[in-house]
Amino acid sequence: MTDLHLPLVFLLVAGSIIAAVLIGGCLGGGPEPGDPNIRVVSPAEASALIEERGDDPSFVVIDARRPDEFAGGHIPGAINIDSADFSEHLDSLDPDGTYVVYCLRGGRSAGVCELMREAGFREVYDIEGGMSAWKAAGLPVAVD
Repeated sequence: MTDLHLPLVFLLVAGSIIAAVLIGGCLGGGPEPGDPNIRVVSPAEASALIEERGDDPSFVVIDARRPDEFAGGHIPGAINIDSADFSEHLDSLDPDGTYVVYCLRGGRSAGVCELMREAGFREVYDIEGGMSAWKAAGLPVAVD
Protein backbone atom coordinates (compact mmCIF):
# COMPACT_ATOMS: atom_id res chain seq x y z
CA MET A 1 0.00 0.00 0.00
CA THR A 2 2.91 2.34 0.71
CA ASP A 3 4.19 1.82 -2.83
CA LEU A 4 0.97 3.27 -4.29
CA HIS A 5 1.28 6.46 -2.24
CA LEU A 6 4.95 7.07 -3.04
CA PRO A 7 4.29 8.63 -6.51
CA LEU A 8 1.59 10.83 -4.97
CA VAL A 9 3.91 12.05 -2.22
CA PHE A 10 6.64 12.67 -4.80
CA LEU A 11 4.27 14.78 -6.94
CA LEU A 12 3.14 16.76 -3.89
CA VAL A 13 6.71 17.52 -2.81
CA ALA A 14 7.88 18.33 -6.36
CA GLY A 15 4.86 20.56 -6.95
CA SER A 16 5.50 22.43 -3.70
CA ILE A 17 9.11 23.03 -4.65
CA ILE A 18 8.16 24.26 -8.12
CA ALA A 19 5.51 26.58 -6.66
CA ALA A 20 8.01 28.00 -4.16
CA VAL A 21 10.56 28.66 -6.91
CA LEU A 22 7.98 30.34 -9.15
CA ILE A 23 6.60 32.51 -6.35
CA GLY A 24 10.11 33.45 -5.24
CA GLY A 25 11.04 34.34 -8.82
CA CYS A 26 8.00 36.57 -9.22
CA LEU A 27 8.49 38.30 -5.90
CA GLY A 28 12.27 38.51 -5.95
CA GLY A 29 14.32 41.43 -7.21
CA GLY A 30 12.50 44.06 -5.19
CA PRO A 31 13.54 45.82 -2.05
CA GLU A 32 14.71 43.71 0.86
CA PRO A 33 12.07 43.28 3.56
CA GLY A 34 12.59 45.89 6.24
CA ASP A 35 14.91 48.02 4.06
CA PRO A 36 14.42 51.46 5.61
CA ASN A 37 15.40 53.31 2.44
CA ILE A 38 13.19 51.58 -0.14
CA ARG A 39 9.49 51.06 0.49
CA VAL A 40 6.89 49.49 -1.78
CA VAL A 41 3.64 51.45 -1.62
CA SER A 42 0.20 51.03 -3.15
CA PRO A 43 -0.96 53.48 -5.82
CA ALA A 44 -3.28 55.11 -3.24
CA GLU A 45 -0.38 55.58 -0.81
CA ALA A 46 1.78 57.00 -3.59
CA SER A 47 -1.00 59.38 -4.61
CA ALA A 48 -1.35 60.62 -1.03
CA LEU A 49 2.42 61.10 -0.80
CA ILE A 50 2.46 63.02 -4.08
CA GLU A 51 -0.42 65.20 -2.89
CA GLU A 52 1.32 65.87 0.42
CA ARG A 53 4.88 66.41 -0.83
CA GLY A 54 4.38 67.44 -4.48
CA ASP A 55 5.45 71.07 -3.97
CA ASP A 56 8.72 70.12 -2.25
CA PRO A 57 11.61 70.61 -4.75
CA SER A 58 13.46 67.64 -3.20
CA PHE A 59 10.49 65.36 -3.98
CA VAL A 60 10.63 63.72 -7.44
CA VAL A 61 8.35 61.25 -9.21
CA ILE A 62 10.31 59.14 -11.71
CA ASP A 63 8.71 57.17 -14.52
CA ALA A 64 11.25 54.47 -15.40
CA ARG A 65 9.54 53.41 -18.63
CA ARG A 66 10.66 54.07 -22.20
CA PRO A 67 9.94 57.57 -23.57
CA ASP A 68 7.19 56.26 -25.87
CA GLU A 69 5.44 54.64 -22.89
CA PHE A 70 5.79 57.87 -20.90
CA ALA A 71 4.31 59.90 -23.78
CA GLY A 72 1.27 57.60 -23.81
CA GLY A 73 0.34 58.63 -20.27
CA HIS A 74 2.14 59.13 -16.97
CA ILE A 75 1.59 60.32 -13.42
CA PRO A 76 1.15 64.11 -13.43
CA GLY A 77 4.42 65.86 -12.57
CA ALA A 78 6.59 62.79 -13.22
CA ILE A 79 9.90 63.00 -15.04
CA ASN A 80 10.98 60.27 -17.44
CA ILE A 81 14.28 58.47 -16.87
CA ASP A 82 14.32 55.22 -18.85
CA SER A 83 15.40 52.29 -16.67
CA ALA A 84 17.76 51.17 -19.44
CA ASP A 85 19.75 54.42 -19.00
CA PHE A 86 19.12 55.02 -15.32
CA SER A 87 22.66 54.41 -14.06
CA GLU A 88 23.86 57.25 -16.30
CA HIS A 89 21.52 59.67 -14.47
CA LEU A 90 22.25 58.67 -10.86
CA ASP A 91 24.83 61.43 -10.37
CA SER A 92 22.29 64.09 -11.36
CA LEU A 93 19.91 63.02 -8.56
CA ASP A 94 20.22 64.08 -4.92
CA PRO A 95 20.58 61.02 -2.66
CA ASP A 96 19.01 63.04 0.18
CA GLY A 97 15.85 63.72 -1.84
CA THR A 98 12.61 61.76 -1.76
CA TYR A 99 11.65 59.72 -4.82
CA VAL A 100 8.59 57.85 -6.03
CA VAL A 101 9.52 55.42 -8.81
CA TYR A 102 7.29 53.40 -11.12
CA CYS A 103 7.24 51.59 -14.45
CA LEU A 104 4.47 49.63 -16.15
CA ARG A 105 4.01 46.77 -13.66
CA GLY A 106 6.88 47.03 -11.15
CA GLY A 107 9.74 45.01 -12.62
CA ARG A 108 11.88 47.80 -14.03
CA SER A 109 11.20 50.11 -11.09
CA ALA A 110 12.41 47.40 -8.69
CA GLY A 111 15.73 47.37 -10.56
CA VAL A 112 15.92 51.16 -10.48
CA CYS A 113 15.18 51.19 -6.74
CA GLU A 114 17.96 48.65 -6.21
CA LEU A 115 20.42 50.91 -8.07
CA MET A 116 19.28 53.82 -5.91
CA ARG A 117 19.66 51.77 -2.72
CA GLU A 118 23.19 50.73 -3.72
CA ALA A 119 24.03 54.39 -4.45
CA GLY A 120 22.94 55.42 -0.95
CA PHE A 121 19.59 57.09 -1.63
CA ARG A 122 17.76 57.60 1.65
CA GLU A 123 14.05 57.71 0.77
CA VAL A 124 12.64 55.88 -2.24
CA TYR A 125 9.08 54.63 -2.78
CA ASP A 126 8.32 52.01 -5.44
CA ILE A 127 4.68 51.94 -6.64
CA GLU A 128 3.39 48.39 -6.37
CA GLY A 129 1.97 47.28 -9.72
CA GLY A 130 3.30 50.39 -11.49
CA MET A 131 1.29 52.42 -14.00
CA SER A 132 -1.06 49.51 -14.61
CA ALA A 133 -2.16 49.53 -10.96
CA TRP A 134 -2.24 53.34 -10.91
CA LYS A 135 -4.68 53.40 -13.84
CA ALA A 136 -6.73 50.52 -12.40
CA ALA A 137 -7.13 52.57 -9.21
CA GLY A 138 -8.63 55.40 -11.28
CA LEU A 139 -5.87 57.85 -10.39
CA PRO A 140 -5.03 60.80 -12.69
CA VAL A 141 -2.95 60.30 -15.81
CA ALA A 142 -1.28 63.11 -17.79
CA VAL A 143 -0.53 63.01 -21.50
CA ASP A 144 1.99 65.53 -22.83
